Amino acid sequence: MNRSLKVVFNILIAAAALGILLMLFMIKDEIVNNAKKEEKNVMRSFEYEVKHRAYGEVTDTYFVYGTKFLEVPEGFEETKLTAEYAHLSFMLGVYEEKGDDKKAKECRDRSEEIKSQMDQYRFTADEIDKIMAAYSNSDED
Repeated sequence: MNRSLKVVFNILIAAAALGILLMLFMIKDEIVNNAKKEEKNVMRSFEYEVKHRAYGEVTDTYFVYGTKFLEVPEGFEETKLTAEYAHLSFMLGVYEEKGDDKKAKECRDRSEEIKSQMDQYRFTADEIDKIMAAYSNSDED
């Protein structure tokens, strides 16, 4: 192979490598953008469910997406706390019915901690408590 052909091939290889690097950066940016869009959609679902007092659905959304995102977008912290509170309230009833006092106490303690962190959505915790109390009273009948 002559020298000029080697130079041309080296230039083509370098251009291809730069093109691949550029594509990798573009793919990474697109993945990050899609994750942010999905995160916002999930948090909007949480917010919609909380506003419509669909606490069972809040818990479902929490389990489906709750572990997917490490950080909750700003402004949605209390929405996720509502989902966790709904789940803990349900589990508290389960543990009390089973007679597992240790886990029931852990649920109660975490629930109180969550309640103290809530401001705007504090009403959701109160409503969940009323729902769970009504459910517990209907079991006694």
